[in-house]
Amino acid sequence: MQAVLFDLDGTLLQLETGEFTAEYLKEISRAAAPVVDPGRFTEALLASTGVMRANRDPSVTNARAFWTDFRRRLEDCIEELEPLIQDFYATRFNSLSRVARPCPGARAAVQAAVDRGLRIVLATNPVFPLSAIRDRMSWAGVEDLPWEFVTCYEEMHFCKPHPGYYREIAGRLGLPAEVCLMAGNDVEEDLAAARIGMKTYLVTDFMKRPVREEFNPDWIGSLEDLARWLAAGPGTV
Repeated sequence: MQAVLFDLDGTLLQLETGEFTAEYLKEISRAAAPVVDPGRFTEALLASTGVMRANRDPSVTNARAFWTDFRRRLEDCIEELEPLIQDFYATRFNSLSRVARPCPGARAAVQAAVDRGLRIVLATNPVFPLSAIRDRMSWAGVEDLPWEFVTCYEEMHFCKPHPGYYREIAGRLGLPAEVCLMAGNDVEEDLAAARIGMKTYLVTDFMKRPVREEFNPDWIGSLEDLARWLAAGPGTV
């Protein structure tokens, strides 16, 4: 093993997806309210996010896929809206920390990988800008660790669970998939890394979806188990 990919939400950061999404949509639509009706804005945001997640063109970043569609939906007010969205992410997104907290053992697990000389990647679903992902990493207490790469919508061209997402990370690292481990709590989105040959570790503290035969992890345990397992050394993995 040469690299560990860590999922963020539900793995290193504890949050309830429904609650976070509701608060996020409330806050960002409030920021956009001076120029567009919140209902119309939210509808466009969710629809364009769906277009981004469905993108299969390797030449189009997630950000480009999102904004091309989003600008089309809100073309009558987009010039006034874009600065408001940029300001939201710069100054207001971080307030959503109120609905999240670090997962016990998160920092220890990542530090264990670092201490064993493994390269680390923050492998969250890249549907947010880098600034928002960095904020969420700080909520998890891991932002300052030596991440080699953080997946974000500005740089990635696919979303989980598409195999292209994992191929792109391996390519960025210059490593074969077989020497990479994906650690995450989502049975479908994180264990999909196995489709390109990555090893997988299912983190069970806040496991999302039950294990099924087609998404069977190589290893399974709590985040604290993962920290101890990594600390034991790459030769044991």
